[in-house]
Order: sequence, then C-alpha cells, then structure tokens
Amino acid sequence: MKRFFTEFSQSTLAYYEAFQFVRKHKLKGFIFGSAFFNLFAFIFVGVIAWIYTGKLIDIIYQSFNFPPDWKEWVSFISILIAIFIRLLLISLYINIYKYVILVIFAPVLAILSERTQNILNQQKKSINLVRLVSEIGRGMLMAMILFGINIVLYLILILLSISIPFLSPFIAIAIFLVESYFFGASMLDYRNEYFQLSVKESLIKIFKHKGLVLGNGLALNLFILIPIVGVLFAPSFALIAAGIHSNKCIQ
Repeated sequence: MKRFFTEFSQSTLAYYEAFQFVRKHKLKGFIFGSAFFNLFAFIFVGVIAWIYTGKLIDIIYQSFNFPPDWKEWVSFISILIAIFIRLLLISLYINIYKYVILVIFAPVLAILSERTQNILNQQKKSINLVRLVSEIGRGMLMAMILFGINIVLYLILILLSISIPFLSPFIAIAIFLVESYFFGASMLDYRNEYFQLSVKESLIKIFKHKGLVLGNGLALNLFILIPIVGVLFAPSFALIAAGIHSNKCIQ
C-alpha cells in the first residue's frame, strides 16, 4: 500500500518533470504539432456525439406515452430527460474521445514515446520504420482492448447507479477512477513496448504498478478538463510523464 501511494504521488508530479523535459530537449515544436491532431479528434468525436445525442433524445421522446393527466408535466419531464441524456453522453463522449485519441493519434504517440525513451536512455537510435509500424499497431490494439474493458465496466457502473440512485455520487467517482486507470495503462504500454515487452508482460507491469498507472491517468483526466489547453496538450504530456516516472520505478 505504501508503494501504491508513493508511486501515485510521484506519477502525478512527473507532469512537472515532463514540462521541464520538453523545454530542455526542445520538443516544443513536436508538442504543438501533435496538438493539431488532438484538436481534430476532439472536434470529430464531438460533432458525431452532438448529432447522435439529438437523434437519441427524439427516439426516447417518441417511445414515451405520457398519461393525459400528465400534460402539464410533459415539458418539465422532457427537459429533465434531455439534460440527463446530454450529461450521460457528454461523459461517454469524453471517455470515447480519449480512446479515439489513442487510436488515430497512435503514430504521433509512438514517435513521441520513441524520442522520449531515446533521450532518457541516452540512445541516439534513428527511428526504425518497421519498429514504428509495430509500435503504432501495438498502441491501437492495446487502446481497443482497454477501451472494451473500460466500456463494459462503465456500463455496469451506470446501470448500478440507476438501480441504486443513492450510490450515484460514489459510482461517479468510481467511473472517473476506472477511466483514469485504463488511460494511464495505455500511456505506460508505449514505454513497455519500447523495451520490447510482450502485451502479456506489459499488462503484468501495469497491474503491478497500479499507483503509477492511476496517478498518470488521473492527472491526465484532470488535465484534459482544462478548456482548450487540456484537449491540445494533455495526451502528449501524459505520455512523457509516464515514460519519465516508469523508468525510475520499473526494472
């Protein structure tokens, strides 16, 4: 337990080290360039989410047959339903957005991970195209695996909150922590792939260092909530922070 909290706290503080790392090694251009891809993914997922949210609300309205004596309450209930669906889908949207980033942003993350680890390990290796393609594929595969597990747990917790309403505040926190953990796991896997760990070996490391993974993912989840700045820069700094801290505590 002591190691968990130590790794957790140090993992969140590693973001400050990541900022210093970017400045020291002149990676600002790369970070700003990658921000463009983040923005594209955010807008792409956002537009789709907004379109389908409206359609879902219309379907739900049409499926409800309110009793005649509820006429005066129909407008109020409709507003509540719309608000609930919007909030639910915004939460789901933010969750999906993160994994969309991991999939379509995989080439950029793979290159950034390679450069970060080369600097940290004082290597001057040029980027190997075959290895890079492997890292991209590995990143996409891991993102989809973790996304699948995350969504299953997410839906279970949502159903639980609907079934037991008084637990909703605690379940909301649990959802946030679960999302954080799996996103942090994706960041750490890029580092593990650099050291040529198999998916199985990587998952063993991920579950062994839960504090490190959760700390990185939680900081990322909070970072990404910062308007504009979070969307543009959070994934890149999360990857660098994960690489810096994991190299210190994973042998």
